[in-house]
Amino acid sequence: MDNTKKRKIVRNFVIGYLVIQVLSIVVYLGFWSLHPEGITNVTNERMSPPPIFPDYNGTTIPYNIAPLNFRINVPSDECYAKIEGSESEVFEYHGTNTIRFKMKDWIRLTRANRGKAFFVTIATKIGDEWTKWAPFSVYISDQAIDSHLVYRLIEPGYEKWHIVGIYQRNLESFDEQPIIRNDMTGYNCMNCHSFCMGDPGQMMFHMRAANGGTYIVQDKKISKLNTKTNGTISNMTYPFWHPSGRYITTSVNDIKQFFHSVKEKKMEVFDLESDVVVYDVKNKEILSKASLITKDAFETFPAFSPDGKWLYFCTAPAQKMPENYDKVRYNLCRVAFDPDRGEISFPIDTLVHADSLSYTFPRISPDGRFLMYTETAYGQFPIWHPDAEIRMMDLENRTAMDMSALNSPDTDSYHSWSSNSDWVVFSSRRDNGLYTLPYICYIGKDGKPSKPFLLPQEDPDKYDYQLYSYNIPELTKGAVEVSPYEIQQVAEKNKPEQVRFK
Repeated sequence: MDNTKKRKIVRNFVIGYLVIQVLSIVVYLGFWSLHPEGITNVTNERMSPPPIFPDYNGTTIPYNIAPLNFRINVPSDECYAKIEGSESEVFEYHGTNTIRFKMKDWIRLTRANRGKAFFVTIATKIGDEWTKWAPFSVYISDQAIDSHLVYRLIEPGYEKWHIVGIYQRNLESFDEQPIIRNDMTGYNCMNCHSFCMGDPGQMMFHMRAANGGTYIVQDKKISKLNTKTNGTISNMTYPFWHPSGRYITTSVNDIKQFFHSVKEKKMEVFDLESDVVVYDVKNKEILSKASLITKDAFETFPAFSPDGKWLYFCTAPAQKMPENYDKVRYNLCRVAFDPDRGEISFPIDTLVHADSLSYTFPRISPDGRFLMYTETAYGQFPIWHPDAEIRMMDLENRTAMDMSALNSPDTDSYHSWSSNSDWVVFSSRRDNGLYTLPYICYIGKDGKPSKPFLLPQEDPDKYDYQLYSYNIPELTKGAVEVSPYEIQQVAEKNKPEQVRFK
């Protein structure tokens, strides 16, 4: 090919490229000349914001949360959203019925407006006509939330399941990774994960059936334990770490369940027996002098205080079960704990009396100020009770806080604090009554909750097609670093080490 032909080809390529760039600019300018406000032909104006899912209208969010992508739940051929904060540029998005933020836009918006609100104005189009909706606001707290959330994903199949897994989600993005899945360990059950003060390097969980045992992770080492002893009625069940990492308090339960025949109630989980014990992680011993083992009472759902000096638990007079399942009501109590001696001391301090209701899941804020717990009509396993609500007590004066902004008409149950005591994540069935989903709520310094918001997903429709419940949402200060493969190797190759009852 001679130089003349080469120059001609290069010239034509350059001309073609310039034409494309000019046309792009013309189209862009033409679009914005037709859409100076992003929309034209506004024929209807609504005085209220449109219904969106998830409902982020009027919520308070941490500045480091992932983008609040949402779906507009009104019929439309096209939608437009203008997002503006007082300290940032205006962002505009178009779609059919879904608004998905670019990560770089979201970071600029949330970082620039920490401690302030941003506003979202939406317009929807059908045919040639636009409807403009009233704006809604989202307040951006300058308090961060812990970076990761750990939960179990399980089909709500009651007795049978296929895939069960414990997962960790980076709350600052949409990255979700398995910690362990049961298709790696013989399709067994795995549950009851727990962390020491949100430390991802100190973790505990159980496997049942194949490869059964209690698994404890510390210093990147994985221990597999048999925790049923001649002094306890079962393996360790519902755990909670001592802040030192030296102890784990846990219930031991003889658990049963049955199914209701009316649609309003699905099932009941109850105990034939239950006790509370303390496990010494260092010496691999269950300590009798730190345990509550009685025949005339059911004890369950223990938790240590953040200073490690109190052991909280739930207790009810023992009853004949299942005949009296709806008559069992649990008090919320505590006893003093001596971490140096590994012993509890009496008397029992009853914080919430079960006069006509039942109280479970005690969790103390890391700053020691508030006690959060779950209230239900009866029993100790409220995740299937539509009446279950979350309550909170100010431990400085033992007054009850108003939690109406957090609760819903359906089940609100399990909860976990962020390490700075500003946020809680809790399980709720408020969206469809069938699946528990994780909601996040800001708790003010005065103990007042804000309007909760659903954990954001990259695709807002994910909750419609992912038919799994989010079980035991636990906040952690980072990612769990042991890999699923490492856990699998311990599960398959190691025999469980027998713990002692001392």
